[in-house]
Amino acid sequence: MTRNIFRNISLATVASLTLLAAVQCVSAWRIYRDAVDAFCSRVESAAYKSVYETIRTEPFGHAPTGGVKVDLDDFGLYFTANMLETGTLQPYCAEVIDRADGDRVLIRRGDVAAIEHPAVSEIDIDDEGRLALRVTVSVPVDRMWGEMWGVVVPSAAIVVLLCVVFVLLMRTMFRQKSLGEMRRDLTHNITHELKTPIAVAAAANDALRNFSADADPVRRARYLDIVAEQLSQLSSMVEHILSVSLAEQERMQLHGERFALRSVAEQAAAKFAAAAKRVDVTIDVAETLTVWGDRFHLSNVLSTVLDNAVKYSDGSVRITVSARGVRHGRRPCVEITVADNGIGIEPKALDHIFEKFYRVPSGDVQRARGYGLGLYYARRVVEHHGGTIAARSRVGEGTVITIVLPDDAE
Repeated sequence: MTRNIFRNISLATVASLTLLAAVQCVSAWRIYRDAVDAFCSRVESAAYKSVYETIRTEPFGHAPTGGVKVDLDDFGLYFTANMLETGTLQPYCAEVIDRADGDRVLIRRGDVAAIEHPAVSEIDIDDEGRLALRVTVSVPVDRMWGEMWGVVVPSAAIVVLLCVVFVLLMRTMFRQKSLGEMRRDLTHNITHELKTPIAVAAAANDALRNFSADADPVRRARYLDIVAEQLSQLSSMVEHILSVSLAEQERMQLHGERFALRSVAEQAAAKFAAAAKRVDVTIDVAETLTVWGDRFHLSNVLSTVLDNAVKYSDGSVRITVSARGVRHGRRPCVEITVADNGIGIEPKALDHIFEKFYRVPSGDVQRARGYGLGLYYARRVVEHHGGTIAARSRVGEGTVITIVLPDDAE
């Protein structure tokens, strides 16, 4: 999928979700407005009916007002009964107003200030249209929205669900795109690293055949050592990839045993004695400290972490390997810490270093070769042991890898 197609699909999906949300909001608002209009219509009908019943019953009572007698108490009795009949009884206020005098209130029953969300109806009560009965009723907005929950909530849930699905889809697509790029990088790196020892071994072999190296025992031994070293490097690469393949299994086959942690740490550190740069490894692990697990895989994990500490450092590196017994809750554990003074890791990359194929971006300069599989393999092994692995780092100051392994098996 090209970048333009991916962008167009994303924009179309966002536009569709936005339009859907807008349609749902407009629909909910229209339903609410229809409910308010129906309520106001019933209130106005009850007001007209009450005025008619008051006039018919008592030729509009007492309290003369410009030749018209109005009794709001009687009107209130009929109006309350009519609202109860239509199911619209709410707090209200009735007023007789003089339109010719700027809607001056002549008589009032009720408190307008106590009414929330007012709906106002006016009814003429004289032939000249000068006097009017103004009825202000509180619209039950909360109740209306409550009655609409059967429409609003499912609509909102659908929109939210579609948004969640969209986000998950985008994350998956980005992840697949990233994995594709990392796989291409992995293929390039493996090809490059496999070609290097093959080329060196082939050159040494040609020297043995074509330059009479067999006549010189010293030269022959040197060339044979070169071939052996390159073959060993190839074997190490293949073993590393196979180890990652084993870690990919849903349930890794572990051969648990109790072993001394210090001896494993010393063996892992000894591999870097002949490194091109100066490597100073300090092991702070008690002779008596043991751990239960697969010795082979845990040794590889420690070697991988030490190898990263050496690769991602300047001309010299100081590494401290320490371990101690701890308790997580009631469970006994062994905490292994590997700290170095290397180049460190950017915060935005720190959360991804244990992902498959991930390599910390370094621009156009490749500080060290690798496949982005080492720490992924370490995480898988530790998790299969029921433990955890984490990292903290500061650029220019170094990195600390912490491994916690349960130690309650026998």
